[in-house]
Amino acid sequence: MDITKQCKNYIVQSICLVVLLNVCCSLAAKFWGYGLLAAQIVGTVFVLVLEITAALVWRWVALKHRDMLPSFFTAVSGFRFLGALLVMAVWYLVVGSENIMTFLVVFLVFYMVTLLHHSIIFSRVSNGL
Repeated sequence: MDITKQCKNYIVQSICLVVLLNVCCSLAAKFWGYGLLAAQIVGTVFVLVLEITAALVWRWVALKHRDMLPSFFTAVSGFRFLGALLVMAVWYLVVGSENIMTFLVVFLVFYMVTLLHHSIIFSRVSNGL
């Protein structure tokens, strides 16, 4: 298995997934009249930064320190969770409690979809290593 190729595939899949999520959010905003643009932007930036960073660090760990892969997967899950909590807390402090539910729904959809994507891809990849 070519680790560099898997890394590139993961990044491309993550970008395609973010595009699909943004299209779905845009359609939902159009049909139901919700203002989702700010939540989409925050979710998109969060997901892209996290997924691209995770892919590049995974490639480095898989090539140089293969014995550390279980620790890497645990660390990525922890950082993703803590990052999401931080983003939601900052959003709450900036916006207040009136508009938090719409943001939480959109952001958590982005979070859960990428969590599922990460779990599926890395369970397949780690079985092939």
